[in-house]
Amino acid sequence: MTTQTDGQLTVKKYFTNIWDAVSSISKGMAITMGYVLKEKEVTLQYPEEKETLPKGTRMRLYNDVDDCIGCKACATACPVGCITIATEKRAVDAPEKKSSKGTAIKFDLTQYTIDKALCCFCGNCTTVCPTECLFHTTEFEYSTYNVQDLKIDYLSDEARSWKEKALKDRL
Repeated sequence: MTTQTDGQLTVKKYFTNIWDAVSSISKGMAITMGYVLKEKEVTLQYPEEKETLPKGTRMRLYNDVDDCIGCKACATACPVGCITIATEKRAVDAPEKKSSKGTAIKFDLTQYTIDKALCCFCGNCTTVCPTECLFHTTEFEYSTYNVQDLKIDYLSDEARSWKEKALKDRL
C-alpha cells in the first residue's frame, strides 16, 4: 500500500478543481447556445404581447361591498392586517337586506379598505368569506407611482365602477 504525500494530494485536488470548473462552464454554455441557436424568440414585447399566466394565479382583489355582510372574517384571516373594516348594526326598523347568496345582511359597512402595498396575495381572506363577495380577479396591471394609491376604499364610487369588469374577470 502506497501513501501519498500532502503535495501529491494538493496537485491532484488542484487539477480536479480545474476539471470541475471547465466541465461546469461547458455545460452552462451548451445550454445557453441551445437557446441562442433556436429560432423561437424568448422575449415578449410587453405590453403588446402578454404572457399567459397559470390558472388560479392570485391577482387583484375585489370586494363586492353590496354582498358583504360585514362579518370581518377576511380581516381576521389576513396574516398581515391589510384589511380594515368598520360596520354599524342596521337599524331595527330598516328594511331587510340580503346578499346575492341569500344571507341576511345585519351590518352596514362604513369602511372597507385593503392596502395592496401590504397584501401578500395569500388568498386566506377569499377562502373564509361566507358570501364569496371578496375574490381575486385576473387583472394584474394596476401599478402606480404613489404607494398611497394602493390603498383601495371599496365603498368609493371608483371601486364600485370596477364591479362589472371584476365579476367578468373573476377566477
